Amino acid sequence: MKEVPSITFRFLQEGKKMNEDYAIKDTVKDSVKDSEKEDIIDALKNDGENPVNSKPFSFYFNLSIKYFILSAIAITLFFPFILAFFGTFKSNAEITLWPPKILPSKWLWENWLITWKTDLGRGGTFPRWLFNTAFLSIIIATLQVVFCSLAGYAFARLRFRGKEIIFTFMISSMMLPGVVTLVPKYVMMAKLKLINTYWSLILPGAVEAFGIFLLTQYFKSIPHELEEACMIDGASYFRIYRTVVLPLSRPALLTLYILKFQAMWNNFLDPLLYLNRVNMWTLTVALMTFQQQYKAQWNLTLVGAMFNAIPVLVIFFFFSRYYIEGVSYSGLKT
Repeated sequence: MKEVPSITFRFLQEGKKMNEDYAIKDTVKDSVKDSEKEDIIDALKNDGENPVNSKPFSFYFNLSIKYFILSAIAITLFFPFILAFFGTFKSNAEITLWPPKILPSKWLWENWLITWKTDLGRGGTFPRWLFNTAFLSIIIATLQVVFCSLAGYAFARLRFRGKEIIFTFMISSMMLPGVVTLVPKYVMMAKLKLINTYWSLILPGAVEAFGIFLLTQYFKSIPHELEEACMIDGASYFRIYRTVVLPLSRPALLTLYILKFQAMWNNFLDPLLYLNRVNMWTLTVALMTFQQQYKAQWNLTLVGAMFNAIPVLVIFFFFSRYYIEGVSYSGLKT
């Protein structure tokens, strides 16, 4: 094989080096001062030769302090829940000890079984209360996502007479305390003969001003060009809403779903007013009666509280990323 002359070889090497230098210089923005460009270019050149990130010791020290403070705050805030969870496996005497011990000396697993088999008669059992709470929370959260997204898309994209007035009136309704509408809602549900039915909670909770406002603000952040391209292809408003807007709004939709699921799961006043039968109670109402019945047995009371707290924590744990993303977008973009 014929060897390449040394002069040609050096020429090729110099040309390769010049191309690399030009590529590096193109990565530096024009806004950087000339005195700083050379330093940046040298750093980019030496990046492959010196892979070790040479940051000062103070950077790592400050970062360690921040993580230590955040970890201490997290443990402090979460410690009562940890103590309550391990308290479900303790005896009453061990729960009231001071100073408290985190782990039980003897694990009483039967506390969970005793609580689960609680029966107050007339269908008042823990599985029934858990079903009522989960059913109402899922239905109301789903209806909120459907109807609030439809109304939010109309306020964000459609043009119709009186839109601003209706939107302002809707937002102003959020300033009214919830107790103001308790009596009118109860009278309405009684006239419709919906007391002691699921509909007494589903119908008033199907749509709220907060959900419409949240999704309206998020829909406004979606570029108009995507919808205009669909309109050119002949898509209707509903098809654009279904195929373009909803897939892009998944963080906001999941945020609203989690908020409304949690709100219904922890709702106490509305189920107490509208659901009077034992077999129609939700967990929050049942726990009040359960605490009165087992007021001397703190371990069983803590087990009942865990039945109410754990499902919401599990849902938030799996969807926390979408929740944070949805809140940040809807809160910052208008």
